[in-house]
Amino acid sequence: MSDLRAVKKYAAQHDLFNRLHSIAADDAFVKSVANNWYGGRFEVVPNQRCGTWYCDPATSSEVYAYFKSTDGHMSHWDFNLRRSNLSFASYAAERGGLILVDSTRKGKRMPDGLSKTVPIWCAVINLAISLREKRGEEWDTQIYMPPQIVPATERSQIEARLQGWAESLERSTLPLPKLSKPLRPFFLHPSTSSPPFIADSVDFTPIMCLSASRWVNEGGDKIPSVTSVGLRKVGFEYVPGGGDDDELWARGLKPAVFHAHRGELLSAERDDLPALVDMIVGSSNSESTLSTRLDDMSVSSSAEFVGVPASHSRLALDVGSPSSPSSSSAWERSHISYVAIIRLDKCPKNIKHLITLQDGERYVLAVPSAKADGKAYSTALSELVAFAKELDGKRGIVIGSATPSDLDAAVKQCSSDAQINPFSAARIPSPIESRKDIIPLALVLLCALPSIADLPEETSVTKGTIADRLHSMVSLWPDGNPARAALKRVNEFLMGEGRR
Repeated sequence: MSDLRAVKKYAAQHDLFNRLHSIAADDAFVKSVANNWYGGRFEVVPNQRCGTWYCDPATSSEVYAYFKSTDGHMSHWDFNLRRSNLSFASYAAERGGLILVDSTRKGKRMPDGLSKTVPIWCAVINLAISLREKRGEEWDTQIYMPPQIVPATERSQIEARLQGWAESLERSTLPLPKLSKPLRPFFLHPSTSSPPFIADSVDFTPIMCLSASRWVNEGGDKIPSVTSVGLRKVGFEYVPGGGDDDELWARGLKPAVFHAHRGELLSAERDDLPALVDMIVGSSNSESTLSTRLDDMSVSSSAEFVGVPASHSRLALDVGSPSSPSSSSAWERSHISYVAIIRLDKCPKNIKHLITLQDGERYVLAVPSAKADGKAYSTALSELVAFAKELDGKRGIVIGSATPSDLDAAVKQCSSDAQINPFSAARIPSPIESRKDIIPLALVLLCALPSIADLPEETSVTKGTIADRLHSMVSLWPDGNPARAALKRVNEFLMGEGRR
């Protein structure tokens, strides 16, 4: 009988109908907090990645924030410079505070990302600013955590580490935000009976940490169990943290597509919902492909390129606007070589990764998976560095995502060169995937060929050098934080023989 109950529980938690109506209930709570508790005063920002399910794009901000729960897990507390969220701190200060939304499906009142990672982040930034700018005692540097959730013993262990994290941040190459007031977190959830009062004029910037889901494991929260389908009321089983693990239940549905079609989806009968989702996802993918083809008709201009680590560099990225546009002035070069990136999920042996397209000024680099084929990934890095050396400072280099026509040209060019065309299985990455692919490539060039950006030459590349140059780019494009496997291969390449 216990096995049967377990099967039923698993089925209910992964049921598409239950998930979407649970997410809708959480989204309604988020809107109620923003509008009824705070009268629309604070912008709503989803914590990537699951927070986007509970935040309707029509009523929430597009600003990027990613506070990882693992940075708040017991004995794994950390202020990670690769996830510094410094541009988010500046944005919060400009807006006079924000509501940051996330959830958890585990037996917790709040996710660790909100209850611990964000408080650590606030305190460390406040401390780092105090260290650099010699702020007085009125500058608040203490850490604020929800006492009902974080026990005093854990808080004291975290407090003991704050100074070290702040010193690391202050010494780093990351640009500290210009804050006139310290950051201070507050904590909200469905059982909050009396929301924190924030006066119109306060001596801090409030970060309202809002956990959207009800806590099913404990009494006290009113658990939604009835929803409307057309004119009928029907029951459903509420799933806390319904947006989690969407690869297991969502059938390809993404948060933005859900919110765009929520009326249609939430009015569908349970049995009709899977087919409807499949139709919407298929239509959305087709529209995305068409949009990509239309974008391909326009050529990127140098006004869209961002020099890294600064505008005087001969290396620029074409990966979208940085989170802090004012931090980098316009990059312009009269002669450039454009390296367009495609993903090569399956990589045959002994292929050439970098090929020249017909005009000789545009190239395609096929980037294998650093995790699945590290050797091929390192080969691609070697080809990129050799290519940059051959230019010998004569041209600027831009790295960006390939267009469909780039991929088509690469496939045609290689068809006559090999019996098996490796580019036929390549694909164009999404914008976020592109940033995650391109930043490690730029990192390799900046470290292997520092003269490309007028950086000092070093006899050996250290982990500190690599980290500093990585942080400068991730601070501009936070969602481009590379995968661990890619960074591992980059470190091995730069600290080994590969870069020579």
